[in-house]
Amino acid sequence: MRKIACIVLPTYNEAKNLQALLPLIFGQSKKIASHELHVLVVDDNSPDGTANRVREAMPLYPCLHLISGEKKGLGDAYKRGILHAIESLEADLIFQMDADFQHDPEMLPEFVRLSEEGFDVVIGSRFAPGASIPSLAWHRKVISMVGNRLVRWVGGIPLIQDCTSGFRCIKTELILRCNLAPLSTRGYSFQSWFLCELLGNGARATETPISFLHRLHGESKLSFEDQVEFMLNLFRLPRKARRLPNQPWIQPGGRLEEESEMESAGVSMAPK
Repeated sequence: MRKIACIVLPTYNEAKNLQALLPLIFGQSKKIASHELHVLVVDDNSPDGTANRVREAMPLYPCLHLISGEKKGLGDAYKRGILHAIESLEADLIFQMDADFQHDPEMLPEFVRLSEEGFDVVIGSRFAPGASIPSLAWHRKVISMVGNRLVRWVGGIPLIQDCTSGFRCIKTELILRCNLAPLSTRGYSFQSWFLCELLGNGARATETPISFLHRLHGESKLSFEDQVEFMLNLFRLPRKARRLPNQPWIQPGGRLEEESEMESAGVSMAPK
């Protein structure tokens, strides 16, 4: 019996996007031999009928699941979804992904491959070498770049280029080491908080470059309130993510810093 990889997909008014996105996600299943791909839609009672669209699609996709609840923000939706995926679906891998087409489903097999190579957290990075963000307005780019610099500094994770990415693959065994209860943020600052918690619990992480694509339908959910909340919670990030002596950290592209330093000294790390 294959292990399960579950995409936790928070939604609010994403009915049109889901109709086109679900076939593309499940179309990647045949490229992932190691895991059975599931999708858990966490819908916050969308008034556009998102949950109904999911129910209509369930007969076509036996690995499609739905939970609904009160709209309390992205962080709350992820906590509910991750808990359900682990406890009810017994997922071995948890994906975080947006439902608006800005995250390319064709990257899913690559994320699983990197996970199978031993990485606990795979980050789809907008800022790693080779990445592109053509769909992001200049002011959003500035906000993202400044926000990431602040998270790297305050959270003590200087080698992670995209600390606020919403496209990740995480091993369940790492999540079980974390305490999600204090992650009380309701909005997008959940992403940086969650990453610091994972790294602080010993996650071996890597970044892989992505193209951050255009939203297909609807409008961005990032609000001014989310930006204010991010700043207010910045200095409450888990401090145990700060680097410990001799702890290996990952550079963009999946290379251990220790390996990079050894190669710089003339020691090859290539497999023999």
